Amino acid sequence: MKRTYKEVKKAILKALSDGKWHSYGYLERKANTNWQTVRNHCEDLELFNVVEISKEGRVKITKIGLSVLKKI
Repeated sequence: MKRTYKEVKKAILKALSDGKWHSYGYLERKANTNWQTVRNHCEDLELFNVVEISKEGRVKITKIGLSVLKKI
């Protein structure tokens, strides 16, 4: 069964909840989806300041992101 958009985002945020910088590959394995999907979700989340994406392509959750994770 295909997961919903919300379930994938939640899996990504849970993987980022330690507050460290992570690669798309790491998030791909933790969320059990492909890197393109992870990248697209992270870019969407960045628009709302939920995550930060570095120039090197690493992703980190923000304080706003941690509060969003608690709510979903």
